[in-house]
Amino acid sequence: MAGPIMKNSVDLKLDMRTYGDPSNPCVISIVGTGASMNSMNPIVEGLAERGLFVINFNPRDVCGTEAFRQCEALVPADKNLMEVMGTLFGADGSFNLETDFYVPYNWYDMADDVAQVMDAQKVSKPSIIGFSTGGGIAQVAMCRLQERLSSAVICSSVYDLTPSENPLENPALKENMAKVATLTPESSKEERVEMHLPFFKTLFEVSEGDPREDILRKAIVDDCEKGWVDVFGGMNPFSTLAWAGFAKTHEEHKARLRENKVPCLVVAGKSDPLIPFRDVEKLAANTGSAAFLAHENGHILGPATSNAEMLNAIADFIRSNSAMIA
Repeated sequence: MAGPIMKNSVDLKLDMRTYGDPSNPCVISIVGTGASMNSMNPIVEGLAERGLFVINFNPRDVCGTEAFRQCEALVPADKNLMEVMGTLFGADGSFNLETDFYVPYNWYDMADDVAQVMDAQKVSKPSIIGFSTGGGIAQVAMCRLQERLSSAVICSSVYDLTPSENPLENPALKENMAKVATLTPESSKEERVEMHLPFFKTLFEVSEGDPREDILRKAIVDDCEKGWVDVFGGMNPFSTLAWAGFAKTHEEHKARLRENKVPCLVVAGKSDPLIPFRDVEKLAANTGSAAFLAHENGHILGPATSNAEMLNAIADFIRSNSAMIA
């Protein structure tokens, strides 16, 4: 049966930050792909401004964190995670999960980390929100923690392991992603801001004069000062193998999605350059208790006006379901 393999969430020293009034309805933000919690600051700050109590935390796969070092220390000395990851993927991006392979932990472990955050912050019946890979982990948390959640918001996340089609082209985003991948552990704070800021501005669709630019800049600087920086050139083997370990039992997960009872809002952008829109639609169609919300923009919530409208809708959904629980 699909489940966690390490079962060590209670032992991990997870970084957490809170925003807003603790008496307000609570939502926990889940980020993925080894990115720090700071990458979601425009979202968490926006939700706090809309009357929610938001908990942000660093997942265990964020380089430079104490939880990352704890998990790294548990990897057997004879295991090279980059080599293990390399055996799973072909040059064309295809993958083979049929063989046995080592994983340091899986998405079920990372879903249990969400429960640990709930316990550490002493919150009852929060909601959760995740984008992209964070949305995938939020799917698992939703199914695994059904009795402990008020609702789930799953954005830019898919139902199947392989996309049904190629996402829309965004040359600027692709170029900026390639530049970020050239950064090394020795890169300076100035170099990181220079490379990361254009990437995040493209991803969040931030134009000149948008206050989110300052939020993103401060997030990059904070990552540098805390040492929460990628050391793997954009291919974190902990993140990838955690997904692969989960993906081996994906059919069980899909069955759980169909039986889901947690009120769920699935959000998708029609111009998403990373995730095909129809694949997010399929997630909504195959998830129990799910509603679907579409916008015209990209991977996050779009330019300033769209971002504000979508955050309003998301906050209303979380509040309404929190009120039902109360």
